[in-house]
Amino acid sequence: MLPANRSAKRCLPAPLSLAVASVLFAIAAPAFAQDSSNKDKEKATELARVEVTGSNIRRSDVETASPVQVISKQDIENMGARTLLQVLDNLPAARPGQVDSKSLFTGSDGASQANLRGLGAQGTLVLLNGRRLSYYGAPAGFQTQFVNIDAIPAAVIERMEVLTDGASAVYGTDAVAGVINVITKRSYQGLELSGTWDTAPRFDSYGETQASITGGFGDMDEDGYNVYGSVNLYDRNGIPNREWYLKHPKQYYVNNPDYIKNLRLDTGSAPGVFNPGYYYAIDPVTKARVDEAAPGCENVLQVATGTRCIWQDWMTSQINGGADTKRLTAYLNGHFRVNDSTEAFAELTYTDIDLRANGGTPRAYGTTTGNPQSWFSRNTGNTVNQFLTPWLGPNNEYNHASPELKALMGGVVGLGYLLQDVGGNHFGQRNTDKSYRAVTGLRGSMGDWNWETAFATAGSHSVTYQTTNVNLKGFEKAFGPYTIDPGTGRVIISDHPAYKFGEISEANAALIREAFPTFDIESWTRLHTLDGKIEGPLFNMPAGEVRAAFGFNATRETFYTPGNPDAANGLITQQGGSWFDGKRNTYALFAEAVAPLTEKLEMDLALRLDKYPGFSANAAPKIGLKYQALPQLMLRGTYSEGFRAPSLAEAGSGGVYAQIGGYRDETRCAETNAIASLLRQSNRGVDKDLGNSLWNSDCSRNVARMTQPNQDLKPEKAKIATLGFVLEPTDWLSLSADYWFVYRRDEIVAPDYSKEEEITAMTRFPITDTDRANLAALAAMCSDPASGVSCPSTLPGYSLGNVASVIGQYRNRGRTLIDGLDVDARARFELGQWGRLTTGVAATIANRNMYNSDNGDGWYYGNTVGYYNNPRVRATFNANWTYGNWDTGFYINYVGKTKWAYDRVDQEDNNAETCTGSYVNAGPKQCHGAPSWWTANLSVNWKATDKLTVGVTVKNLFNRLPFYDPNDWMNFSGYANNFGRIYSLNATYKF
Repeated sequence: MLPANRSAKRCLPAPLSLAVASVLFAIAAPAFAQDSSNKDKEKATELARVEVTGSNIRRSDVETASPVQVISKQDIENMGARTLLQVLDNLPAARPGQVDSKSLFTGSDGASQANLRGLGAQGTLVLLNGRRLSYYGAPAGFQTQFVNIDAIPAAVIERMEVLTDGASAVYGTDAVAGVINVITKRSYQGLELSGTWDTAPRFDSYGETQASITGGFGDMDEDGYNVYGSVNLYDRNGIPNREWYLKHPKQYYVNNPDYIKNLRLDTGSAPGVFNPGYYYAIDPVTKARVDEAAPGCENVLQVATGTRCIWQDWMTSQINGGADTKRLTAYLNGHFRVNDSTEAFAELTYTDIDLRANGGTPRAYGTTTGNPQSWFSRNTGNTVNQFLTPWLGPNNEYNHASPELKALMGGVVGLGYLLQDVGGNHFGQRNTDKSYRAVTGLRGSMGDWNWETAFATAGSHSVTYQTTNVNLKGFEKAFGPYTIDPGTGRVIISDHPAYKFGEISEANAALIREAFPTFDIESWTRLHTLDGKIEGPLFNMPAGEVRAAFGFNATRETFYTPGNPDAANGLITQQGGSWFDGKRNTYALFAEAVAPLTEKLEMDLALRLDKYPGFSANAAPKIGLKYQALPQLMLRGTYSEGFRAPSLAEAGSGGVYAQIGGYRDETRCAETNAIASLLRQSNRGVDKDLGNSLWNSDCSRNVARMTQPNQDLKPEKAKIATLGFVLEPTDWLSLSADYWFVYRRDEIVAPDYSKEEEITAMTRFPITDTDRANLAALAAMCSDPASGVSCPSTLPGYSLGNVASVIGQYRNRGRTLIDGLDVDARARFELGQWGRLTTGVAATIANRNMYNSDNGDGWYYGNTVGYYNNPRVRATFNANWTYGNWDTGFYINYVGKTKWAYDRVDQEDNNAETCTGSYVNAGPKQCHGAPSWWTANLSVNWKATDKLTVGVTVKNLFNRLPFYDPNDWMNFSGYANNFGRIYSLNATYKF
């Protein structure tokens, strides 16, 4: 039989194939394993039964039919991970999910997600000690509910168990891609202080600090109780954009040719320094825009349309680089012996998150000549709210434009002006989240049967504070009352507004705080659960004992987002807010059995019935087989059916009212790029600058979006299977390989607004002043032989305006099929006086990733493995050398290469021939796609005394910098970091 502790030795995975790993270990064996080969092999006569993730049945043989990966506390320390998110970065089956520091303006700011198999946070069930946590207060995109893995107390993690097949038959909804069960220490005595400090020399602002204290008392055997608690403090510094400015991959600057030359930090451009701004108008004859730096400007920039007085209002912004984060996590655990057969237990978890990001203080007053801002709001129904920053009239006391500029529009001019008055960090975003979970229960035994029951209550209160957008009433107070210019029909500010241009004052600052107020979006989630189960032997078969488990689960779930009143009334530009009010009771019954059919063949059976309101009870079955073919070889396989019930955000009352970013309108995109393409060919610098600014400008826009819940949604269904083996040819080597398969259908998705058939309503803007000015500039260029451009007889133009709004509804649509192979090889070498060396390689090798966005036949997008964000191989290598009081860990993470295109349809535009990704240049050395990527981490820990342990970790040991990624908004892939080498110090002292 396989050693019962084998799973506890398995931790993580890497880039070599199983065959290569076997050869390497075979070569290494004679040198390192001879000492252990001479040792006597002892067999345990009695093994304690333990619970394993994925089963309610306690067993002495922890190798189950389902593949389970175990990551110990020591493994976590060796890989240099400080958070649960960083642990998942070292797990090949995990895929990049939302990261808290880069989650701004996602709707779920300040939270991180787990994402197994790439099926999303809603396909991955996260547990703490085998029980559910409440969803994060703020759903991603205001719609996707998920567990925030940052809320799990890192300081008391004993191990993590990752089940990489479906477990809906055991745990219910969401467990389609797998289960991550974080297990804390069962008991603790004494007092321990620990701390870590991370720094990256490439970024002055980078800093990550963590400190914890853990203490406990009482011995269960002697005192009949144990109580311990832990408090963990985490702090990460935000990184302003000025630190990123010259640290993007090189191709970024090729694609943005005006990026560096506009970096001006001299007079009038820095925050806190007065800048008079610039005026502009539209020529009524040529339709061209004309710009003019205001009198007194000391930082004039020549542009295609004239001159401007420039500034830098983004240098302090932390929106892209990462926010300031402070996190407090507290954990309390207690076990009490009631009598010889009964134990009471309780645990309490509390997390307080405070994330802040400067949004680029100050902001500018900029008269809008193009498309107005557009958004939906709750109380204005299907009416699209719009806002254009008003113009200055001919008699405005601050209209100091030249007579020539004033003459173009009867004295009316636009204004670009930097609002320096507020100062500090007024503009930006803050998110606070307070979450908790309390569990209390009893467990015990009756003869050979074990039982357990518990009540758990969990919740989260999330508040997002945004200071980014205009409040219509506050803006009018500062710059109104408005009038309408009779000649042009444009909205004009007061000739003598309350806000005084040309000075920086507290009175002005008060007006700006009302014009750009801080508004809040609050969300609450609650989860109350009562569960119970009993487990023990049913009867004996010829081959052994049949054990079974039976249980129930009753849940009350609520989700409430009242929405901000001003946003609901359409007073906050681009923020219609969201409103949800959902509640439901769910019930479940489950049963499970493990039966030894023969001496070598064992069968697991599980069935769970879940009843949600709105649809029939869901039955989730699971069957597993484990066959001990040889003493060194075990074969295993599972089949299960999983499901995901619609969340309260998807099927409750309310909806999402605001905008959608990145909307692509193919017609407008093509028309604007045709104009830009000709301008970029010009010999005249002003034409090229305009062409560069127009290129792709209409290919990704913010559009008013309303997404409505659907109370007729059905649950998603999935079929999940695994088939594999575990081989231990020697006592120092173990190998495993598991094929996995997931087919998910009736997926619950928001509308795909790029498809007309999923949009229930759409509106467009008219052709704007900016559009006409672009056409005028093109005509002027083509009429000038000095431009050197051979223009067509019919110049490109605009046939319609940009999309203003779209409306849609959640629906069951589409299906996904994924499969692949997980391989794992572990080796342990006893080195005698030189200690012990353990090594491991593991990889997830994807075979298919097929998706169809509708319910028709076939797979429209083809197999996307090998396409962007779907590498064929993800892997890790790890080695751990223990020698005396020294412990050294070495980790390599590897991600395989991919194409730039997302699928075979996207490949028509983004491919090696065009050398593009997301319709922009990928760079001549990267035409064939995203290259493979790897990084290495090295950690060394020294136990200086019985009480003190100190260590150092170097992350990204070889200081590798990421490649340019045109598909990613950060310009480099999410699984790569741009910080370079990171140094980390840690220390632990036990009293």
